[in-house]
Amino acid sequence: MTRRTRSPRSRLVLAILIPILAFLSLSAWSISSPVGATPDDDFHLASIWCGLGGRDGLCENPDGDPVKRYVPTPVTTATCYAFHGGESAECWNGEADGMTQVKRANVDGLYPPVFYGTMSVFASGNVAASVMAMKLANSAFAVGLLTAVFFALPRRLRPVLVLSVAATAVPLGMFIYGSTNPSSWALLSAATVWITLYGALLTEGRRRWVLAALAVFGTIIGAGARADSAVYAVFGVLLALLLGVRSKRPPLVPLVAAGIVIIVSLAFYFSAWQGSSIVGGLDSDRPPLSGSQHVSNLLSAPSLWMGALGGWGLGWLDTPMPATVSVLAGAVFWGVFLVGGGRASLRRGIAIGLGVAAMWLVPVVLLGQSRMLVGELIQPRYLMPLMIITIGVASARSDIARAWRGFRSIAVVAALAIANSAALHVNIQRYTTGLDEFTADPGANAQWWWAWAPSPMVVWLGGSVVFAAALILLVLLLRGEDSAEVMSPSDPPAIDADPSRDGSGRTTDETSTDITSSTPGSAAVRADEGTVGATS
Repeated sequence: MTRRTRSPRSRLVLAILIPILAFLSLSAWSISSPVGATPDDDFHLASIWCGLGGRDGLCENPDGDPVKRYVPTPVTTATCYAFHGGESAECWNGEADGMTQVKRANVDGLYPPVFYGTMSVFASGNVAASVMAMKLANSAFAVGLLTAVFFALPRRLRPVLVLSVAATAVPLGMFIYGSTNPSSWALLSAATVWITLYGALLTEGRRRWVLAALAVFGTIIGAGARADSAVYAVFGVLLALLLGVRSKRPPLVPLVAAGIVIIVSLAFYFSAWQGSSIVGGLDSDRPPLSGSQHVSNLLSAPSLWMGALGGWGLGWLDTPMPATVSVLAGAVFWGVFLVGGGRASLRRGIAIGLGVAAMWLVPVVLLGQSRMLVGELIQPRYLMPLMIITIGVASARSDIARAWRGFRSIAVVAALAIANSAALHVNIQRYTTGLDEFTADPGANAQWWWAWAPSPMVVWLGGSVVFAAALILLVLLLRGEDSAEVMSPSDPPAIDADPSRDGSGRTTDETSTDITSSTPGSAAVRADEGTVGATS
């Protein structure tokens, strides 16, 4: 049975236009904040400037100290406005001369070196230009990698990738993806590793090899940026194997890729002593938490999830979001979770449960070991990778594209567009004038702004429009992808292969709608195969 499909030319236009709009949307967020705006940028920027070792005028060590380094003065003063939400970023002088000592940078192996070394390629004596180049490069990298993964995946997994990224993006994800923070690569790793490995288990031929390679690459960028991302990559491997391995003789290529992912993750994890705090917490002189404090952490942990959706402030936690952002972004996240998690098989139900348990218990355990309470130490961005993985696993049902037709997709696009626009407005005004007084024009009476950039009003309106347009076109593209699938009446449906499957290809309880079919090489899976990178 063949259904009406969108023309190849229109799909090609969408495939080109959507990444451009996504890049422009992330670029608006990159421009919306000054140098030093992301959390702990005093450490991260110094680490970037020293990411390729000692270099004259960029990272110097005249005293031979094992930790202290000298970097351009504007790097060390970039966070002058941090924690003062009512003040603009006017205090920063990007033209200051000379080198200044920094007391902490990633020269002692606290973090893995890959992110800092890569970003260090853009470092120069012009700090403002360098940081903007890093931000825009990270925006382009995020869009490029997600686009590559999208077209490498079989069609039925493409909506899963889109939902896992879109439902967790506003506002913290949009702020982080195009930033100088290593968490940007941790988020990309979480979005790509588990789903590419899962896709490799479901496909054959060249597509399987490409997906396996993307899983390894996603692990390298994530584990090479943060040690906790290495742990999340291994967690993603376990979930992918739980969902995708359905026979006594699973395909070799995905298994080898899974082994490489684990080995790479362990290598990066043990190479950075940040990893020790993940297992044992931070050293603390505080007394151990009482039983009631442990219970308080257990009950309060979900506030960290909501913090990523607007419940906590952006930047140095000094840019509070209006309630509109957290309400709409939170509604989308939980709506996607509930729609995706419906009619789950036992395997997918277990995988979803493991994801939620990790989201909940990881912060509780780490806070308990560090003798701290929710609101201290652990920030929402540390848990965002788990949120991305969990919402993706929850959405991994074969009819997910059809489940989001009609009003649901319209409501999600509208909610995310409004939340993104509101968050972007507040973030711009935080740095142009401070948040002591709201103005419709975020650039009215601006005390700080980029000399070369369009006006704050143009950046806000443009960023809001291209974000909404990208979402709308994604819906149209996915609708065309779903309609492009061709299955004859005799083809087995791509549903979960529970032991309860009867001879007709249906599960006996008729409730499971998981993507995985009983045999990865079945006609249902082969219907998704084709030339990698093609839009048809």
